[in-house]
Amino acid sequence: MSLSKCLLPVLAVSAGVCTTAHAQSSYNLYGVVDLSIASMQLSGTEGSTDNKHLTKVDSNNMITSYIGLKGVEDLGDGLKAGFVMEAFLRPDTGASGRNDLTTNSSAVVTAKADPFWSRAANVYLQGGFGKVVLGRQIDPVYAQMVAYNPFGGAFGLSPAIRLSFNNKWGNDKGDSGWSNAVSYATPSMGGLTLSTAAQAAEVTDGSEGSSYSLAANYVNGPLAVGGVWQTVRSVEAPKVDLTKGQRQTFGLANVSYDAGFAKFFAEYGKIGNHGFTGATRINTMLYQLGASVPVTSAGKVLASFGQSKERAVEGGTTPKTLHNILTVAYDHFLSKRTDTYVAVMMDNEKLTGFKKGYSYVAGMRHAF
Repeated sequence: MSLSKCLLPVLAVSAGVCTTAHAQSSYNLYGVVDLSIASMQLSGTEGSTDNKHLTKVDSNNMITSYIGLKGVEDLGDGLKAGFVMEAFLRPDTGASGRNDLTTNSSAVVTAKADPFWSRAANVYLQGGFGKVVLGRQIDPVYAQMVAYNPFGGAFGLSPAIRLSFNNKWGNDKGDSGWSNAVSYATPSMGGLTLSTAAQAAEVTDGSEGSSYSLAANYVNGPLAVGGVWQTVRSVEAPKVDLTKGQRQTFGLANVSYDAGFAKFFAEYGKIGNHGFTGATRINTMLYQLGASVPVTSAGKVLASFGQSKERAVEGGTTPKTLHNILTVAYDHFLSKRTDTYVAVMMDNEKLTGFKKGYSYVAGMRHAF
């Protein structure tokens, strides 16, 4: 939906000035709404809250709903400037963000409430030299994981996302977005793209440090190969702040191949925690195998298996833990903007006394 004809006059009137919408500029309102009926059951001890089926109207299982506003101006000579502002939504309740402020039984903060523009809030300059982005933007590892995953960024259903970025099970400290960040990506060089990003700590007491990442992706016809590495020493909401001396490294290697009859995906990652104590003094290995198989002109079967292996480093208190998640879904497009889906997810954290959990989801997404 173009807002250049309706939004700019409104802004001009409210500001008491005259504004002209130039042909080389465009402004768009857009987003996605994802809602489903779900019966969720996770791994846990028999009779525990996690291991009991909870049937509910749920949101954001296939994609996290959001609303966005973006604009771009053609500056001439191949140079463009723009902005992106995107806010997460929970349409089952009408709330903004992905979560509320939460605490565990010891009254320790385990997550912080999202700022309103938590998906993105940035400006960029793009041209023949590449693209520079300044402000809150997608986390480099998360962007890579989404690109090589049949379920994309599905926090509810993607095994890789759940085992990495989900607040309950994932061990990532840096979230799917970086605040106070600057990034640069090269233009495609024969299919090869390089990028780097940095997140400023913005503290004077030394409690946190700056974060950095490097990524590379190569695309040649049906084959795509990528890799990313980052070190996180500063975090923003909804993740809990780090303290002095704490940092996390996260490396991820990816490959996908489109064979026509199916597209295949594979990912391998390793998370290293440094300067942590107790249950968070662990290292994690992660891998994901998946496929997207068209079965009709409008529908496809999605399948993904993910596994994480947690191992305590010296002084850690967490036992060796193997966590498997398998999700199979059918996604049917009613139009280019609307699809319906059904999914089954098996969650199996192999700890003593834990039982498997099985979740069943039926939902619809609408993009605008």
